[in-house]
Amino acid sequence: MNKGRMTFRFDEHGRESNSSQGPVNQDRYITDEASLEAFNVDNEDLWNNSYRVVEQNQDWGDPFTDYTETGGTMVPAYSVTSPRTSWWKVAGSITGAIVTGALFGFVVLSLFNQEVTFPVPGIGTSKQSAEGGAADIPVIGQISEETALLPAEEIVTKVEVRLPVQTYHFLQYGVFSTAEGVELAQKELQDSGIAAARDTVDTKRVYAGVSTDREQAKLLSSQLKSAGVHLILHEISLPASANVEYDGDKSHLERYLTQSAELVKQLSASSASRLVESEPKMLSSDETKTLGESHQQWTESAAAVRGHLSSALETNANEMEKAINSAVEAMGEYNKKGAKTLLWEVQNEIMRYIMAQQSMLQ
Repeated sequence: MNKGRMTFRFDEHGRESNSSQGPVNQDRYITDEASLEAFNVDNEDLWNNSYRVVEQNQDWGDPFTDYTETGGTMVPAYSVTSPRTSWWKVAGSITGAIVTGALFGFVVLSLFNQEVTFPVPGIGTSKQSAEGGAADIPVIGQISEETALLPAEEIVTKVEVRLPVQTYHFLQYGVFSTAEGVELAQKELQDSGIAAARDTVDTKRVYAGVSTDREQAKLLSSQLKSAGVHLILHEISLPASANVEYDGDKSHLERYLTQSAELVKQLSASSASRLVESEPKMLSSDETKTLGESHQQWTESAAAVRGHLSSALETNANEMEKAINSAVEAMGEYNKKGAKTLLWEVQNEIMRYIMAQQSMLQ
């Protein structure tokens, strides 16, 4: 058995010294707390590795481990780690901001739309009666004293009125899909010296004439067709009754609408019947007298109704009154001059009246 021995020489740190190796850079070791506190992290040594010896149990000693290392496990005393941005945190922050903004916007819109009914601080203070009654808390959407004291014209009162039977046969020039097409059709009729009216309810339709008599309307349509203007009949019937925003005497309104229908019938029949004639005649003295009396009665009824309709319907009534007066004036001028263009003007004003009345009664 070979009983030779191996001799090992160690330096002050417990490492074997090797004379064959050249000088090497010595790492710094921190062996106690005092040395660690004395170490200045602000100098350039921050970028060198520093180690501290963690002593192990003596039973774990190994000559070969001791030979290659220092007899202990070397671990860094500290390390510098740059912070990393978490994309989950960024996404969460953005989502939270969006949700918060949406909720805030909903609350603001609810306040403006008077959908929130809780008391809002600063609007007013609660008032309690001397008898110890319940306090009045101001609530959004609650009817205030100012609302109760609105002007009378802003308070809508609807009355049901009976209407005379009214059926009108319009000479329809066409149905157009755009407003430009409607305007072009009206211009074509006017350039031909024919009446042109646009339906105020179904705004795609354009009319060239009207009559309360269907056969008379057919005759007029045939005459225009021979002149190159193709028309079809379109019938409009007004209701037998309607709810109207009106605060006056209901009988005055019913009389006004009845006299209006009668006057429109006279004007449309007188003008349409003469338009189909090659040489139209003037109105007879009886026709002129009847038309004058009807217009006078209608004027008085219109004055009795004026000012009692709502602001929206008052606009329609003014349009109707202007149309009737213009039609009567044009018929009077025709009776003096005999120009056929004046009969088309009567037709145009009558259609204007019917459209305004239809808008008022719908």
